[in-house]
Amino acid sequence: MTLYRSTTRRGLLDFHAGEAVPEIDFDVPRYMREMAEAGMQTLTFMTKDAFGTSYYNTRIGHKNSKLRTDLLAEAVREAGKYGIKLIAYYNVGLNSYVANANPDYRQRDKDGAPVTNAFGYYDLLCLNSPYRDYVAAQLTEIAQGYEVDGFFFDITYVWPSSCHCEYCRKWYVEKYGQTPPPQPQPGSPELRRWQQFQKEIRADFLRFITRRVKSVAPGLQIGWNHAGDLAFAHVEPDAYADYLTSEFHPPIYLYGSLLAKWKRTTGKPFELMMPSEMGSWGEWTLAPAATLKTAAAIAVAGGGSISFGHVPIPSGALKGALPPPVVAAIKEANEFVLEREEWLLHAESVPDVAVLYGVENRRMIESTSLPNHVDDAMGGANRMLIEGNIHFDVISGGNLPKLAGSYSMLVLPDQAYMSPDVENAVRDYVRDGGLLIASHRTSLYGEDGVRKANFGLADVFGVDFDDTSRYSVAYLADFAGEHFPDVPDMPVLLKGVNAPVLRVRPAAETRVLSAFMEPAMESKTYRHVYHQHAHPAIRTNDPAITIHRFGKGACVYIAAPIEASFWKTGSPWLRRLYLDCYKLLRPKPLLEVEAPIGIEVNLMRQGTRWIIHLVQVREEKAAGSKTFIEEIWPLYNIKVKIRKKPERVYLAPQLQPVPFDEEEDGISFVVSEVGLHAMVVLEGC
Repeated sequence: MTLYRSTTRRGLLDFHAGEAVPEIDFDVPRYMREMAEAGMQTLTFMTKDAFGTSYYNTRIGHKNSKLRTDLLAEAVREAGKYGIKLIAYYNVGLNSYVANANPDYRQRDKDGAPVTNAFGYYDLLCLNSPYRDYVAAQLTEIAQGYEVDGFFFDITYVWPSSCHCEYCRKWYVEKYGQTPPPQPQPGSPELRRWQQFQKEIRADFLRFITRRVKSVAPGLQIGWNHAGDLAFAHVEPDAYADYLTSEFHPPIYLYGSLLAKWKRTTGKPFELMMPSEMGSWGEWTLAPAATLKTAAAIAVAGGGSISFGHVPIPSGALKGALPPPVVAAIKEANEFVLEREEWLLHAESVPDVAVLYGVENRRMIESTSLPNHVDDAMGGANRMLIEGNIHFDVISGGNLPKLAGSYSMLVLPDQAYMSPDVENAVRDYVRDGGLLIASHRTSLYGEDGVRKANFGLADVFGVDFDDTSRYSVAYLADFAGEHFPDVPDMPVLLKGVNAPVLRVRPAAETRVLSAFMEPAMESKTYRHVYHQHAHPAIRTNDPAITIHRFGKGACVYIAAPIEASFWKTGSPWLRRLYLDCYKLLRPKPLLEVEAPIGIEVNLMRQGTRWIIHLVQVREEKAAGSKTFIEEIWPLYNIKVKIRKKPERVYLAPQLQPVPFDEEEDGISFVVSEVGLHAMVVLEGC
């Protein structure tokens, strides 16, 4: 994994030209020269595209008939002139050439119909069919015939309705002693088994193919798209990857931040891979240079690297090369990274606050009819903490027992199902002095999706489950004012999530910080007030927010899906409530940053050197459309306090000393200006 730990500037040649174009013209010497000038250290270079055509002289597959040369051989030769490392891109699942010749290799739905319109256009093959041997043979051919440094596999997916091909049906019978269910019902053991089977198809293929490639060339670096991706909840095959990769599509900037915070806790190097085009692959129009630089800043400040996807124009009036503005924009972003590289390489996150992402919880929710707002809850927690200028990591339940003790605070955003081992790890963590924020259904459900009689962590929360609300909206009210100075003294609406708030009973020693108010009525077409939902009208004694001391630690419990509601509504009052809960538990955090809500904070370390990253991250929409960052407006006088006493403090890469004031337990200073990204380096921590 040395290659991926020692480089930060990467590119992806996303060259799916197919054979429908009249010609393919690609000036490889010019391309490699421009990529070298743009600062590329590694390039993921096309070997087989989504149509099934190969870009090298294959004896096994079908070479693209419009190619006049061996494109891969040219690329290896030209990349070597500039010291650029080549990763061979191979599209696994999409292959019309093989699908047409071998219809039994296609993925099929419950009715036996083949998947012929994957992503709108493509034929999708089954990873469990003998097609895997075709893939292995081509990869062996490339590994033995070309001096590549690794492989990147794309489209290693099982379609949601698949796979019911003859090979999968046979394997299912061998594993489970019964034929695969055509339409398993939510909440049933059949659906859980079927979803597990779908994951095993992919995991088995990735295990098979990495072992096959490593047996030929052990030193090759191997990774695949969506390795280490939260949305996949498929962590098992990631054990075979040498590096982790996920797509990162600005202007969804906050998801890139979330991915970085998750991937960096795995111990593996990672990259975020974004198209240099406007939002997605193959749009043929450049995104603004400031957008590319912002994506790069998010990736590298989060502990990873950035990979810019791009594609030369293969035919027509502009054929043969990348448009010069694309090269210029990539170069500008890579120069930005290069200037900071000394403080990026081999950096790791300083453990402080951890958000738990439960893969098991996601799988339970997806196999039932329970309201599914897993992504909204994670997105909301991520956004609120970023907008609160809080440094944090995202960790898995599997890693919690060994990592929890390193963190001062743990956040559980509506983790409905937690295994007994994870529950015990949380309990031990708080008992030993850890601080906890938990919300809504956390620990209330079993692995089968059935609600338990009480929270698994009721003793930690200091509340017992009683019932669910019968209303679709709720109001948080009656705040303990001294603890919520940033919230107006009136009921605060919580809506937008198809899951009711919970009614809970507090223990005698639990303090209630807020209670729910119910609306005057549940609005219907025949019974309503105004044209949305009814006003707050009925005071209850049902706790909305509580605090409970448990052992040496403490827990704030919020009986509502506050993170998901914030993600849906953007309510600033929900964010302020959440952050006030954080401050209540942790009045003296390791790091305090007073900055506008658009500043993301990451605290990284290289040995005894600590680096505070301040990145301007904005998630914006205009009239429902995507928006792109075109200009970076500077922010001034960012106040920072850290409870460490370093030997010296300076701004990088400027090497400009930062004056600071010594305090009893640390130092404080002001960063006079932050453009897109500022790094404050603390030497001798």
